[in-house]
Amino acid sequence: MFKILIIEDDTQMNRALQLFFSKNGYQVLQAKNCSEAKQIIYEKPDIIVADIALPDGTGIDLYKNLSRANKVPVIFLTAKDEEDDILAGYEAGCEEYVTKPISLKILLKKVEVILKRNTDSGNMLYYKDLKIDYDKKRVWMKEKEIQLTPKEWKLLELLSKNKGRIITKELLLNQIWDIEDKYVEEHVITVSINRLRKKIDKNTDNIYIKNIFGLGYTFGE
Repeated sequence: MFKILIIEDDTQMNRALQLFFSKNGYQVLQAKNCSEAKQIIYEKPDIIVADIALPDGTGIDLYKNLSRANKVPVIFLTAKDEEDDILAGYEAGCEEYVTKPISLKILLKKVEVILKRNTDSGNMLYYKDLKIDYDKKRVWMKEKEIQLTPKEWKLLELLSKNKGRIITKELLLNQIWDIEDKYVEEHVITVSINRLRKKIDKNTDNIYIKNIFGLGYTFGE
């Protein structure tokens, strides 16, 4: 789960951003001024969305100070759309400069693009509360690592890499079970899928693997 730091002195806007990004699977950190932001930055957010005009300073000066020790991408929010103001934002190192009023959906898309671009490993999947590192064969749910058996890992890898597609039981048998397991019955797949579900669906309201009756399984929406 990505962490996003919202720095916005307008209480209603701050709350709206918090609710919106939480609903879309982000862990949201909140600050209303520079002083609060300096304390929260040590929780290591993955991205910052900051208003420029803050009660105790500017978002630009704040980011210049924060970025000396923390390389965190930032999107500046502001009511100003003068060329000099926009240039000052980019010169400070921002990824995007968004003028108010803002579209939350467009802001979300900008955040997603930036995070994808700045992810250390290109072979990762971030989906809702689940994080999968395909190179290291590791899985996390809400920042807590999940221990999977080799078969469970192969199932999750195949399903998640085909997100949104229906994977048949026949394909699972052919891809996951070895040649010496060629006489495995289909109910073994059902048992293995159920065990995997119990692990990744634990402590979350999300459902990641769905049974498509008579066809197979699908991961995600």
